[in-house]
This record gives sequence, structure tokens and C-alpha cells, in this order.
Amino acid sequence: MRRFFTEPQNISGNTANIFEDSKHIEKVLRMKCGDEILIFDGTGYEYTARLTAIEKNLCKAEILKKEISLSEPKTKITLFQGLPKSGKMELIVQKAVELGVMRVVPVMMERCVTKIANAAAGAEKAKRWNKVSVEAAKQCGRGLVPEVLAPVTFEKAIEMLAGIQLPLMPYEVLGHEGRCDLKGVLGDNPDATEFGILVGPEGGFSDEEAAFAIEHGIRAVGLGKRILRTETVASALIPVIMYDRGEL
Repeated sequence: MRRFFTEPQNISGNTANIFEDSKHIEKVLRMKCGDEILIFDGTGYEYTARLTAIEKNLCKAEILKKEISLSEPKTKITLFQGLPKSGKMELIVQKAVELGVMRVVPVMMERCVTKIANAAAGAEKAKRWNKVSVEAAKQCGRGLVPEVLAPVTFEKAIEMLAGIQLPLMPYEVLGHEGRCDLKGVLGDNPDATEFGILVGPEGGFSDEEAAFAIEHGIRAVGLGKRILRTETVASALIPVIMYDRGEL
């Protein structure tokens, strides 16, 4: 059964209005009134519905059944991603959503090649990334759509991480005295259900950033003997955490 997204405010009583996918429903899928579809609203609910009207910019559907989505993990992961070069952030968001993160926070760091000129530019970037999040959630069957924030400063990211149960920082400097064994950290915190992952940009963390993070309680961990690209790190670490917590 085809699955579509609509904002919660587009659902009223037993009627759901679908706007963004209306053209796709009519022109590409060539669906007809009476066809049954699945709808999710990004807040954890799914609806079995029947199409009742198909127009150019709007499709209406009668809700037949409302259910709580069972696809969401109990483990809550927030990804703090150092801004990568243009285009990579979309891939990072897409894969992070598929793997089960709850939120993505882009972070401006010293060695970021991509620069955000002002708040308006950051908001525009976030708008694009949130569209990627919606599409990824739709494709992989999630009930929630993870939010992608506008880029924040490194200091703000550390402040946010301080409020998370187990904040981790994959750190590529071999033999760094502040770095911990990932397996050991997870084993020492068996009851942790909330994680933060801080990933550096292409150039990695500066020495000052790494020291600042460690001083503020962020656990630096290794991901093996090889150095991973920034767009690979989250896709490597998230499944490890999910598997360790019994989510895979």
C-alpha cells in the first residue's frame, strides 16, 4: 500500500488532505478514488485511508483506521553533524533518518569548508534538509519525522550535548589520552537510552574543539583503526548503538 505524508493540521476528524504528493498521486501513480493508502503525520500516528477526491493540488482521503506507529526506536539519538561540503548534508540526513535518529543538529566548526552567512541562510538550508528528512521517513516507514535544526555554533552544540544522557564524539586521533573504547563506554552505561553523537567536518575537530568537548563531558570514542569520512561516521556509529540497545 502506498504511503504518503501530510502535516497534522491537514487531518480533521475522518478526513485527511494531502497537498505535496497530490501531483504524484494523480500524474505518476495514476491512483483513483476508492484506492486505499497509508498516511503518516510525522508525530507517530499512521492512518489507513481511502482516496475520495483527486485534484491537481489536493487529494482528499477518508480515514478508515488510526494507529500508533510501531517503527520508532526506544533509543533516542541526536546527531550533531559538523557542516560538510555542499551536497553531503542531504545524504547524511537521509541515512541518519533511515537508521533511526530523532533529531539532526548541523554544527558550524572551525574547519568547516561550508560557511553560513546569516540566520536567513541557515533557515533556508534547514528547510531543504527537513524536506529530505520527510522523504526519508516516508520511504523507510517511520512514524516520526526527525527535525533538522538550523546550524548552531560549536559552543551551542556542546551546551545541548551536556543535557543528553550519553554524549559521544568519534575522534580520529589515534592514541588520544582522552579517547575511550566504544564497546566499553556502551557496556558501562547499560541503562542509557538517550545518545548524542558529535561528528566533525571533513577537516576534523581542531585540537581546541576536541579539548573543549572532552572538558565538558563529551566521551571521545574510537571507531576502529581506519579514519572515516564525515559522511560515513554517523552511518557507522548509529547502527552499533541501536544493535547494542537491542533495536536491530
